[in-house]
Amino acid sequence: MPLPSPLPHFELAQNSPGSSFRFLRHGLPWEFVKWHFHPEFELHMIVKTTGKLFVSDAVCDFYPGSLFLIGPYIPHNFASLTPIDAVVPGRDLVIQFKLEWAQNCMVVFDELKALKTVFDEANSGVQYSDETARTVFPIFDAMEGMTGIERLTAFFSILDLLNKCPERRTLGAGRYYVLDKEGHPFDKFKKAVAFIEDNLTDDIPLETVASHVNMSYKSFSNWFAQCSGIGYRRFLNRIRISKARELLYLSQQSIQEVGYQVGFNNISNFNKAFKALTDCTPTEFRERAYRDEIPNFNAHEFRGSRA
Repeated sequence: MPLPSPLPHFELAQNSPGSSFRFLRHGLPWEFVKWHFHPEFELHMIVKTTGKLFVSDAVCDFYPGSLFLIGPYIPHNFASLTPIDAVVPGRDLVIQFKLEWAQNCMVVFDELKALKTVFDEANSGVQYSDETARTVFPIFDAMEGMTGIERLTAFFSILDLLNKCPERRTLGAGRYYVLDKEGHPFDKFKKAVAFIEDNLTDDIPLETVASHVNMSYKSFSNWFAQCSGIGYRRFLNRIRISKARELLYLSQQSIQEVGYQVGFNNISNFNKAFKALTDCTPTEFRERAYRDEIPNFNAHEFRGSRA
């Protein structure tokens, strides 16, 4: 069973096009069954296998039917008690959603203000009762076949059940303020990622981002590779293609216009980079998206790379 390493890897989560949150069903192996973190809340149900959940500085057992909510930027790893090369389809059901989106929903809809306790508790990690998990499972399981308002309604129905759960256990995970051994707080990494996202149209050399967070080129390069797990250039490309997928799905802009908006001045380079990460061209992606056949990122492109 793999134990968490000192440095958590950064997971770039991406909402399903046309959706306010990310739903996924995955098994073993999976690129982020390892010590990692992300800016989103994560609702996680174990469907198969038993093992240990490492969440910040806490450890607890999981088993089929275990249901957890983990807050933003909290490192975690669901490590199954299986052989390292085991193949287990459909081990997990996962929803990831952003804090800012949840907060905005509570501002707009008074009925959702009752969920504040759910979000606050998640900052320490929460496990919900088996009874609540059994009620949640059929809704969670059916979400894969839902879209639009039906999926959104199911999501809020699950949050309502979590809020009403009479027996929930706070895991006591400490807030994870330090991201690496050199003492750089995770706010520095958040600042770097935000700068990249805000300047996608422009060329963004590594030294520019390093200067923005007051680090030297060499220190930032090594540190960013440790934090992201994939290195600066690949991380930047993934951010660009993630935004391109959103624009291709939600806008009527031409392929060339989308490429320009995410920092590609050459349509050939845009097509090449897009296909490397999604196994299809931007044109093919748009056609498949309209048929609700959204292709996922090619996980093998990132696993173990530091380039």
